[in-house]
Amino acid sequence: MPEYFFTCSIGPVQGFIAAARSSRDLAYGSWLLSELAKTAARTIAAQEGFDALIFPAPENENDLAPGSELSVANKVVAVVRKKDPRALAEDIEEALRQYVWNAWVFIEKRLGKGVDADLARWQLDDLIEYYWAAAPFDNVDEYRGTRDRCEAALNARKVTRDFGPYQGTPRFKSSIDGWREHVLSRSSDYQRPPAPDLQRFKLRKGELLSGVDLLKRLGGQEASKVKRYPSVSHLAALPFAEGLGEQRADELKQRLIRLFQEQGAEPVRDYSVFFPSEVRAAVEKKQAVEWLLREQERLLTEYAGQRRPGSYYALLLADGDFMGKTIDAQETPETHRELSQALSKFAKEVPRIVARHKGVAIYSGGDDVLAYLPLHTALDCVGELAERFAQAMAGFTFTDDDGREKSPTLSAGLVIAHHLEPLSDVLALARRTEKAAKSVPGKNTLAITLNKRSGAERTIKQKLPVLIKRLQTMTRWWLDGTLSKGTAYELEHLARKMGDVLDRKALRVEAIRILKRKRESGGGQGVRKEIIEKMEKWLEELEEHDSPLGELAQEMIIADEFTRAMEQAQG
Repeated sequence: MPEYFFTCSIGPVQGFIAAARSSRDLAYGSWLLSELAKTAARTIAAQEGFDALIFPAPENENDLAPGSELSVANKVVAVVRKKDPRALAEDIEEALRQYVWNAWVFIEKRLGKGVDADLARWQLDDLIEYYWAAAPFDNVDEYRGTRDRCEAALNARKVTRDFGPYQGTPRFKSSIDGWREHVLSRSSDYQRPPAPDLQRFKLRKGELLSGVDLLKRLGGQEASKVKRYPSVSHLAALPFAEGLGEQRADELKQRLIRLFQEQGAEPVRDYSVFFPSEVRAAVEKKQAVEWLLREQERLLTEYAGQRRPGSYYALLLADGDFMGKTIDAQETPETHRELSQALSKFAKEVPRIVARHKGVAIYSGGDDVLAYLPLHTALDCVGELAERFAQAMAGFTFTDDDGREKSPTLSAGLVIAHHLEPLSDVLALARRTEKAAKSVPGKNTLAITLNKRSGAERTIKQKLPVLIKRLQTMTRWWLDGTLSKGTAYELEHLARKMGDVLDRKALRVEAIRILKRKRESGGGQGVRKEIIEKMEKWLEELEEHDSPLGELAQEMIIADEFTRAMEQAQG
């Protein structure tokens, strides 16, 4: 039997992950896709041998075990020698559907008649998007050409849509994805779940869930018994808690949780209880809400005086640059497998790196990273991830369009978002921000979007190490009072009002004049000479932007958000 290059793709990816209201939904959706990819890889390894796998290519078979710490991308590649590819593909699809069924069945048994099981099963059966392609090759010299043909066939198959019969019912749609029907009642009319069911189904007020939503919500609850999924509100409050000290912060948290429980409510058991929004979300009765808000404010004042937790956290979406060219440069299955092994090692390191910076890694499959972070550690974490990725990829090169040998780098989109902003919206913004980073020639870029609840979005982008160093320098200025925070807005106003009137040189001269007449924050001394010289240098470095002064002002404003979190963490 000839050898076959075999590849398969498992979805849905973007829509499935993005349909999330809680951090648990988001984390479990990403985890489930990784587990499905590992299921496909295990099926191939069981029938073809572990060495047949090209991507993923983990160090040992234990990495492919259900629930292992390794995350796997939604694409699996192998060299098939023993079994007909069509039969193997059918076995993989059956294993995928069985995995989803096994994940769902305990939920169905737990909820009993509370769900429309037939509709939920149909929705889950319709969930998986599975495509595969295979092509024979006789010798290793044909590997690259065979891989290219197979990838082209797979892409063509993915854009060829299948349309099955629709099995909808006349009832409210899911409040998460907006197009599947909710399954929380067997009734066929427009019926909302009664109040007692809210706790049973882990619902917030106004939520209706489809079978897919229930799988993510309650499956994530089971998974969180092993791996904790803190809320994004917890991440926003982390700098404040760190400023209080871990012991005092946990004591305050426990006292607040007991107050919630006195009112018959069960809040999220993390630092989200520091926010009034958790009171309004967890408690029904108006009088109880008013009492609990007063008690929450009293305890916060007792522990923190006038300080209150910040409302913003960071969502990180990162991706390797030039990975397609790097894969194309691998001429044999062995070198392709070595590249996959290097990516697997990096993927296993990502959760540990993110955890060191007090964040949560949602997904790390190969060169893809999705994580959320507290603001006071976000820049350091992005810098460490980019540095570690470059080290992992240093041994793999490709020839760029200019004829030079290069290795892959990491580009990232970082969104600073309010903790009450819908996660699906924040994730969509993170994708746009990452796309902005990827648009920079040569890449290895960091783009940051500040999404304040009041005011327009602000996006900056620059080479990753350069931008991180510049923002960290600015935050030190704000922290030690070297430069007043109002300077950024004054420079932004100058760029907006005079940008079309003065040429760049005159605009830069005027900006420096403004800096020279400024005073250090809270002091009588003027701004130091070395700071003015650094600002002049930065303006020169930003010449490729449409408005160098406007870009620098935006960077200063965004640096101020990181500074606020650092001030919180310092108490």
